[in-house]
Amino acid sequence: MYKIKVIPENKVIEVNQGDNLRTSLIAAGFEIKSPCGGCASCAQCVVKIVTGCDNLNEIPFEERQLLGNVFHLTAERLSCQTIVNGDIEVDISQHMISKKEPSHVLRRTRKEADDIIEQRRENSKNKPQKQGGFKKPKSFTSIDDK
Repeated sequence: MYKIKVIPENKVIEVNQGDNLRTSLIAAGFEIKSPCGGCASCAQCVVKIVTGCDNLNEIPFEERQLLGNVFHLTAERLSCQTIVNGDIEVDISQHMISKKEPSHVLRRTRKEADDIIEQRRENSKNKPQKQGGFKKPKSFTSIDDK
Protein backbone atom coordinates (compact mmCIF):
# COMPACT_ATOMS: atom_id res chain seq x y z
CA MET A 1 0.00 0.00 0.00
CA TYR A 2 1.26 3.45 -0.97
CA LYS A 3 0.29 6.78 0.55
CA ILE A 4 -0.96 9.83 -1.32
CA LYS A 5 -0.89 13.07 0.64
CA VAL A 6 -3.56 15.41 -0.75
CA ILE A 7 -2.98 19.14 -0.45
CA PRO A 8 -4.69 21.54 0.58
CA GLU A 9 -6.83 19.13 2.60
CA ASN A 10 -3.73 17.60 4.26
CA LYS A 11 -5.33 14.16 4.16
CA VAL A 12 -3.52 10.93 3.43
CA ILE A 13 -5.14 8.14 1.43
CA GLU A 14 -3.78 4.68 0.77
CA VAL A 15 -3.73 3.05 -2.66
CA ASN A 16 -2.43 -0.16 -4.17
CA GLN A 17 0.43 -0.28 -6.64
CA GLY A 18 -0.76 0.43 -10.17
CA ASP A 19 -3.91 2.31 -9.12
CA ASN A 20 -5.07 5.24 -11.22
CA LEU A 21 -4.65 8.59 -9.42
CA ARG A 22 -7.98 10.08 -10.58
CA THR A 23 -9.94 6.99 -9.61
CA SER A 24 -8.24 6.82 -6.22
CA LEU A 25 -8.94 10.48 -5.45
CA ILE A 26 -12.60 10.19 -6.43
CA ALA A 27 -13.00 7.00 -4.39
CA ALA A 28 -11.57 8.87 -1.38
CA GLY A 29 -14.24 11.56 -1.72
CA PHE A 30 -12.30 14.29 -3.52
CA GLU A 31 -13.98 16.02 -6.43
CA ILE A 32 -11.86 16.02 -9.57
CA LYS A 33 -13.16 17.87 -12.63
CA SER A 34 -13.24 15.41 -15.50
CA PRO A 35 -16.03 15.80 -18.06
CA CYS A 36 -14.47 13.17 -20.34
CA GLY A 37 -14.63 10.51 -17.62
CA GLY A 38 -10.90 9.80 -17.64
CA CYS A 39 -10.36 9.34 -21.39
CA ALA A 40 -7.61 11.98 -21.70
CA SER A 41 -9.57 14.23 -24.00
CA CYS A 42 -10.49 17.27 -21.86
CA ALA A 43 -7.31 18.06 -19.84
CA GLN A 44 -9.37 19.31 -16.87
CA CYS A 45 -8.23 16.68 -14.37
CA VAL A 46 -4.79 18.29 -14.10
CA VAL A 47 -3.13 17.98 -10.69
CA LYS A 48 0.24 19.22 -9.49
CA ILE A 49 2.70 16.63 -8.23
CA VAL A 50 4.51 18.18 -5.25
CA THR A 51 6.77 15.24 -4.35
CA GLY A 52 7.24 11.70 -5.61
CA CYS A 53 7.49 12.31 -9.36
CA ASP A 54 9.70 9.24 -9.66
CA ASN A 55 6.90 7.08 -8.20
CA LEU A 56 4.61 7.68 -11.19
CA ASN A 57 4.38 6.06 -14.61
CA GLU A 58 5.97 7.59 -17.71
CA ILE A 59 3.91 10.27 -19.43
CA PRO A 60 1.74 8.51 -22.05
CA PHE A 61 1.27 9.80 -25.60
CA GLU A 62 -2.30 11.05 -24.97
CA GLU A 63 -1.16 13.16 -22.01
CA ARG A 64 1.80 14.53 -23.94
CA GLN A 65 -0.58 15.62 -26.73
CA LEU A 66 -2.81 17.57 -24.34
CA LEU A 67 -0.25 19.09 -21.95
CA GLY A 68 2.88 19.11 -24.03
CA ASN A 69 6.31 18.24 -22.71
CA VAL A 70 6.34 20.74 -19.82
CA PHE A 71 5.97 18.36 -16.88
CA HIS A 72 9.53 19.05 -15.77
CA LEU A 73 8.70 22.79 -15.52
CA THR A 74 5.15 22.76 -14.15
CA ALA A 75 5.00 19.35 -12.41
CA GLU A 76 1.41 19.01 -13.67
CA ARG A 77 -0.03 15.69 -14.79
CA LEU A 78 -3.41 14.46 -15.94
CA SER A 79 -4.72 12.47 -13.00
CA CYS A 80 -6.62 10.14 -15.36
CA GLN A 81 -3.36 9.04 -17.01
CA THR A 82 -1.23 8.85 -13.86
CA ILE A 83 -0.49 5.46 -12.30
CA VAL A 84 0.79 5.41 -8.71
CA ASN A 85 3.84 3.25 -8.00
CA GLY A 86 4.97 4.78 -4.69
CA ASP A 87 4.31 7.49 -2.13
CA ILE A 88 3.43 10.89 -3.61
CA GLU A 89 2.13 14.29 -2.59
CA VAL A 90 -0.52 15.88 -4.83
CA ASP A 91 -1.94 19.41 -4.93
CA ILE A 92 -5.60 19.46 -6.03
CA SER A 93 -6.34 23.05 -5.02
CA GLN A 94 -7.58 24.02 -8.49
CA HIS A 95 -10.34 21.42 -8.17
CA MET A 96 -11.59 22.73 -4.84
CA ILE A 97 -15.03 24.28 -5.11
CA SER A 98 -15.17 27.69 -3.53
CA LYS A 99 -18.34 28.19 -1.56
CA LYS A 100 -18.86 31.89 -1.85
CA GLU A 101 -21.86 33.64 -0.44
CA PRO A 102 -24.17 34.89 -3.16
CA SER A 103 -23.56 38.53 -3.86
CA HIS A 104 -26.40 40.93 -3.31
CA VAL A 105 -27.60 42.86 -6.31
CA LEU A 106 -27.81 46.58 -5.73
CA ARG A 107 -30.67 48.17 -7.61
CA ARG A 108 -31.31 51.81 -8.30
CA THR A 109 -34.63 53.47 -7.88
CA ARG A 110 -36.40 54.63 -11.01
CA LYS A 111 -35.62 58.26 -10.17
CA GLU A 112 -31.86 57.49 -9.81
CA ALA A 113 -31.83 55.67 -13.14
CA ASP A 114 -33.62 58.56 -14.87
CA ASP A 115 -31.14 61.04 -13.36
CA ILE A 116 -28.19 59.03 -14.68
CA ILE A 117 -29.71 58.81 -18.16
CA GLU A 118 -30.36 62.56 -18.19
CA GLN A 119 -26.81 63.24 -17.01
CA ARG A 120 -25.39 61.13 -19.85
CA ARG A 121 -27.52 63.01 -22.39
CA GLU A 122 -26.21 66.33 -21.04
CA ASN A 123 -22.61 65.11 -21.28
CA SER A 124 -23.06 63.89 -24.85
CA LYS A 125 -24.46 67.30 -25.92
CA ASN A 126 -21.36 69.08 -24.62
CA LYS A 127 -18.94 66.86 -26.55
CA PRO A 128 -17.90 68.00 -30.02
CA GLN A 129 -19.27 65.98 -32.93
CA LYS A 130 -16.83 63.51 -34.43
CA GLN A 131 -15.61 64.38 -37.88
CA GLY A 132 -15.62 61.97 -40.80
CA GLY A 133 -13.55 58.85 -40.87
CA PHE A 134 -10.46 58.01 -42.82
CA LYS A 135 -10.02 58.30 -46.55
CA LYS A 136 -11.36 55.48 -48.66
CA PRO A 137 -8.55 53.04 -49.48
CA LYS A 138 -7.39 52.80 -53.07
CA SER A 139 -8.39 49.67 -54.93
CA PHE A 140 -5.81 47.00 -55.53
CA THR A 141 -4.22 46.99 -58.97
CA SER A 142 -1.92 44.30 -60.16
CA ILE A 143 1.32 44.82 -62.05
CA ASP A 144 -0.21 43.39 -65.24
CA ASP A 145 -2.93 46.10 -65.30
CA LYS A 146 -0.39 48.93 -65.71
